[in-house]
Amino acid sequence: MHQLAVEQKMPEFVIRDVEEADARLKELGSKRILLQLPDGLKPYVFDYFNYLSQRYDVIVSSSPVYGACDIGPSYLYDRVDAIVQIGHSVMRNIKYPKPVIFIEHYRDVEIREFDTKPIEKYSKIGLIYSIQYRFAAQRVKSILEERSFTVLIGKSDRRMAYDGQVLGCNFSSVHSIENEVDAFLIVSTGIFHALGSQISTDKPVFLFDLNEMSLKPMEKEADAFIRRRYAQIYRAMDARKICFIVDTRIGQRRERLARKLMQDAKGLGMEAILAYTDNISDMDMQNMGCNLIVYTGCPRVPIDDQEKFSVPILTPAEFGMAFLKSTNRYVLDEIVSVDDPADQ
Repeated sequence: MHQLAVEQKMPEFVIRDVEEADARLKELGSKRILLQLPDGLKPYVFDYFNYLSQRYDVIVSSSPVYGACDIGPSYLYDRVDAIVQIGHSVMRNIKYPKPVIFIEHYRDVEIREFDTKPIEKYSKIGLIYSIQYRFAAQRVKSILEERSFTVLIGKSDRRMAYDGQVLGCNFSSVHSIENEVDAFLIVSTGIFHALGSQISTDKPVFLFDLNEMSLKPMEKEADAFIRRRYAQIYRAMDARKICFIVDTRIGQRRERLARKLMQDAKGLGMEAILAYTDNISDMDMQNMGCNLIVYTGCPRVPIDDQEKFSVPILTPAEFGMAFLKSTNRYVLDEIVSVDDPADQ
């Protein structure tokens, strides 16, 4: 049987990824594929492409890939037999229109010892992680148990692939055990997932940053974040022309929610429209005369990209806090399920 040639200069992680993808593509009998890489792996796109194109007709997506919720526009995936997405895990409750092969791209990290003094006053620890560090989290669990901590792994909901996993838009693994633990430890790099985890619970969250091999408390980061978001909510209070935005990505589409919120706004005497996008921009919003945007796609867009917009951009949960008085505390918007495209 013909074997694909492996370039020895390729990084070991690339070889692992493409060999796994090739094996699964052969099972499907695929001939033309769409290849999606996260920004962190795009510098290696020639390695991925050169290997896979020995057997397949490969279309590379140069667009950002935000997760398993984002398989690109239909004009691309309609042209292929299968999609290969590197660096993410399947979202189990999404009905993908084409076979999608998710290569989870685990990072090899050697974890020997680390200082647990920051969590020494807690006995029951909830362990969570971002997908690249699923196996690293098992090593962290062993170290904690060796030091007499009780370690619990949260149960994920039907959107997630693994217990203990967290996404920027889903912290079900946190919610499922927050009443059973004293604190959480998240195995990751950077504060992206750790910050969301802390905002989603009242229990203290500590980031075990694998770049620094140290524990960092997230409560101050979360407090500063919430103050910034309340400032945007306050700015939005005088808005009277609201654009409710539906993202057309298959794993972010919440049109039913957007329509309900639009009707709520109209009931309050506001002008409101429903608009669709696969790439929201400030210029488009300005052209439509919006003085408030409520974005029902990925919750991290309002959170991370507010400075790119000239008007407040709120999550559905923040709109509820501002205008519907749905809660007295800050609530992080999370995506549990999305609309089935067949129902639209």
